[in-house]
Amino acid sequence: MAYDAPYPDFSWSHSRDRALAECARSYYWRYYGSHRGWHPDAPRAAQLAYALKQLTSFPMIVGNVVHACARDCAYAIRHGTPRPTFEVMMAQASDALNRALIGSHHRGMFLRDPKRMPMLRDAWYAGRADSAGLAAAVAKARICLRALEGSSVWRDLEASLPDRVVVSDTPEAFVHEGWPIYAGPDLVYCPDDQRVVILDWKTGDDRGAELQIPLYALYCRSVLGLRFREEAWFGRVVNLATGDDTTREITRYDLMLAAERVRHSVGAMQALLADPERNEPRPITEFPIVAPERRRDCQFCPFYALCEQELQKADLIS
Repeated sequence: MAYDAPYPDFSWSHSRDRALAECARSYYWRYYGSHRGWHPDAPRAAQLAYALKQLTSFPMIVGNVVHACARDCAYAIRHGTPRPTFEVMMAQASDALNRALIGSHHRGMFLRDPKRMPMLRDAWYAGRADSAGLAAAVAKARICLRALEGSSVWRDLEASLPDRVVVSDTPEAFVHEGWPIYAGPDLVYCPDDQRVVILDWKTGDDRGAELQIPLYALYCRSVLGLRFREEAWFGRVVNLATGDDTTREITRYDLMLAAERVRHSVGAMQALLADPERNEPRPITEFPIVAPERRRDCQFCPFYALCEQELQKADLIS
């Protein structure tokens, strides 16, 4: 990305697609209104949007730590070294949660450096962090990391050749039908010469997994150069919070549906641009706030502060 460019580069991702489906205004602030908000000369709204974009939550922190620990475990197996112990992983989770709790007491420091100073969304809007939420997050981290420690995935990796185990760290974009796509799987392994298993770790709601797995398959085909074979590619979703571990076959039809989904989603995003070549958005008024029946969810949006006055006026009119 050209950080000093007037508009950000365009790319597609599952999270971007979901953001637009949930709220066009929130989508605007996240992908356009916050651009260059790190610059001291940026408009105040952009600076605030950039800061609010960094707000986090205890569940998000737990999810990030668990995924990082899962990568560490996979790397260890690939390199023939011991996996991190539960105690080591739990210490990482506790440290991340405590840093967020402490950081949430320093609003000024967060505004000055929101990328480095963690701030909980609840603390930003309520003025204080929820200690009960911390206890629940620690309990969830304990459940997820115990499940991670004992997962049968590790036995499967140990039975696979090291060069047939691919661990995703920072997924690179791949080009699909001319568009940069970010959709990297957590883990890919080949138990034998034929089968490919694409694994997705979950620590919460896994209802979107059936949409994500075929996108990961496109990544494996485009970036990893794996040849797709019917009845040989599988998507495996391991929910560490619930203990569910499900595997289903990926078909060529799934790949076609994934490609069509991206095509349709990109079209909806491009329709909101004044200049697609520059990725210049239309005016903010063409990114409407959500309908009245869905505004109860606005209180949980990180960008609520930027929409609050408009929401209040809309409620008065309605």
